[in-house]
Amino acid sequence: MNPRDEKVSAQNIDLTDAYAVKTPEDSRRLYAAWANSYNKTFIEANKYVYPHRVAELFAENVPDSGFEDVIDIGCGTGAVGSYLAKLRPEFSIDGYDISHEMLTQARLIRRADNSPIYRYLKEVDVTGELPNQTYSAMISAGTFTHGHLGPETLLRMLTLVRASGWFVIGINAEHYKAHGFAETIQTAIFAEIISEPEVHVVDIYEPTSPHYGDKANICIFRRRKPVN
Repeated sequence: MNPRDEKVSAQNIDLTDAYAVKTPEDSRRLYAAWANSYNKTFIEANKYVYPHRVAELFAENVPDSGFEDVIDIGCGTGAVGSYLAKLRPEFSIDGYDISHEMLTQARLIRRADNSPIYRYLKEVDVTGELPNQTYSAMISAGTFTHGHLGPETLLRMLTLVRASGWFVIGINAEHYKAHGFAETIQTAIFAEIISEPEVHVVDIYEPTSPHYGDKANICIFRRRKPVN
């Protein structure tokens, strides 16, 4: 067992471990250990405001009519979904995540009327075969980042949204150009698969967080035509 495995098994987990994952199995192992304490030891302890900001930008930019459902990619314990459900309670939200344990936590959260935040939650490795399901919109925060999902996966996941549907996708700003997201998005624009994104640069953490200064690019765009 290497030192990081010992750390994960002891549940003494921090952001370094999240950034160190390289494979889907790394992610499963990490979040299996972290799920029960994730909201307290990561979201609260680090003043992680990224999911809130993504949900706010979705509510500010996506129309409130003509929608059936939203898919939350990498939903984790449900941070994005819980904020979005407060801002847009009329939306049905489904969630995909690679971690069974994180999804178990997401199932526990409730709307103001005590109904579940998520209509449907599914354990999915989106780097592999995608579910045969399409949505009116996609939202994601904290998934396109260090060691998690890359631009090739983002391109594949465009198929999950119906024509004229919306995307509100957070991408780690450090990786946006360095890891090919900007190039992949431009390729999809040129191919008329998506519209030109509106990009909002936001803080991932509050000013009092030890990680303050990390940024994300929240890209808002629409689906135009099928991906070949």
